[in-house]
Amino acid sequence: MPNMIGPGKWVQIEYELRDGRGNQLEKTEEPVEFVYGSSDLLPAFEQALEGLAQGDAVNISIPPEDAYGTRDETNVFKVDRTEFPDDAELSIGDEFVAEGEDGTRLNMRIDEVHDEYVVVDGNHPLAGETLNFQVHVMKVRPATEDELLAAKIEASDTPEPDGDPS
Repeated sequence: MPNMIGPGKWVQIEYELRDGRGNQLEKTEEPVEFVYGSSDLLPAFEQALEGLAQGDAVNISIPPEDAYGTRDETNVFKVDRTEFPDDAELSIGDEFVAEGEDGTRLNMRIDEVHDEYVVVDGNHPLAGETLNFQVHVMKVRPATEDELLAAKIEASDTPEPDGDPS
C-alpha cells in the first residue's frame, strides 16, 4: 500500500495556482516540502491533499470563504497623508504593516496616493478570489522524528497561517 498524505507524513509537491478567471498567480519553481498537519498551508488546501499518494495529480478549487475570505470594503479607507513619514515615497501597490488601536499588526496595501490622503486596503490581495490549484504529488513518506520536531517548533514560532500554499 502506497504512502498516502495524512498526519505524520512528509510531503513534497509542485503546484500551479490560478485565480477564478484563469490568471496564473503562482507556480512552484522548486518543490514545496512540508509535514502534513504542521505546515502553514491553507487548511482547506492541506485537507484537500489528504489521502493522495505519490504520483497523483489533482485539481483543487478553494472558494474565498475557505481561502483568504471575502472582500470587506470597510477595510478600504483613507489615511491622512501626515500619518506617513514626510520623506516616504508612496506608490500604488506598496505594502506596509500598520499597528491597530489594540496593538495588532495590520497588513495594508496602497491603492491611491493623493496630496492630502492615501487610500489603503487592508484586505488580503487574494480576498474574494476562488483559488484553483493544479497539484502534482512528488513524494510521500513517513516524517522522521527530526522532521516532526522541526515542524512542531516551526508551528509554535509561526503566527496563524498566512494561507500561502508555499
